[in-house]
Amino acid sequence: MTRREAAVAPRESATGAIYDLGYRGYDGPRLGRRAAFATLFVASLRAAFGLGRPGRSKVVPWGLSAIMIVPAAVAGAIQALAPSGLSPFNYDNYLWDLQPILALFVAAQAPELVSSDQRNHVLSLYFSHALARSDYALAKFGAMAAALFMLALAPLLVIYFAAILASTDVVAAFGDQLGNLPQIVGAPLIYALPLAALGMAIASFTPRRAYATGAIIAVFLVTAAVGGILSEAGRGRLSLVAPLINPFVLLDGTRDWLLGQSIPDSPVFRADLDLWVFGVLTAALTLVGIVAVLWRYRRIAA
Repeated sequence: MTRREAAVAPRESATGAIYDLGYRGYDGPRLGRRAAFATLFVASLRAAFGLGRPGRSKVVPWGLSAIMIVPAAVAGAIQALAPSGLSPFNYDNYLWDLQPILALFVAAQAPELVSSDQRNHVLSLYFSHALARSDYALAKFGAMAAALFMLALAPLLVIYFAAILASTDVVAAFGDQLGNLPQIVGAPLIYALPLAALGMAIASFTPRRAYATGAIIAVFLVTAAVGGILSEAGRGRLSLVAPLINPFVLLDGTRDWLLGQSIPDSPVFRADLDLWVFGVLTAALTLVGIVAVLWRYRRIAA
């Protein structure tokens, strides 16, 4: 009998047999909590776009990303062919007009990041290492916010570069467009953080992805419908403040307050409210969402 056969051979006893399969403990470098957080963040961000997963996992995120960019590409082509024509999209109204795509992305991918770990009972594996429960929650939230930021930023960059390349004087156009960079970067950030917090807060409360997706879509549909109905049918102050229950109205009001100009077809334009109110409510929505996710993962059984 060789040495390996002797090691693998069962050691008989009165109560059973112990098999030595040669497993050894890990004696390499341990990178600690910060590295575990970064690794989970990167892996979750890749999962939000289906990277490293089967092809069917890429259909929804990449399909929605393509739909998000196509109108910007069309607007850029129109601007190139008819520089004096009026483009249907600009930095102010693009994310507002494409809000259904952002909502669908949140509804589809927020459960992808958190529901499967609960359903497959693997949270104990995460929490048995350097990663704390709050680290897990914040890494997942950060990955979802980063994915939404990239989704919203891409079409604005298309408009930005189309405006430069369509100009006869590219250098002068580049200088002119630099003033729009705060809007190009800031607007996606304003949309990404609250939407990620809202979506993750809902998705983290169920291991079933279908339930989470349906709940997120229901929140967006119900708040938009109720806000619109009360705004049209209500009277006095109620009709003015009713749109505030729609998260996208809060986001557009915050963008208007911090970065841009009012959009004529947005309820913010008609609401007789100070714009800082939208900013405060958006910050509150984001904070409540993050606290809900943290609370959920402090309580959840691993």
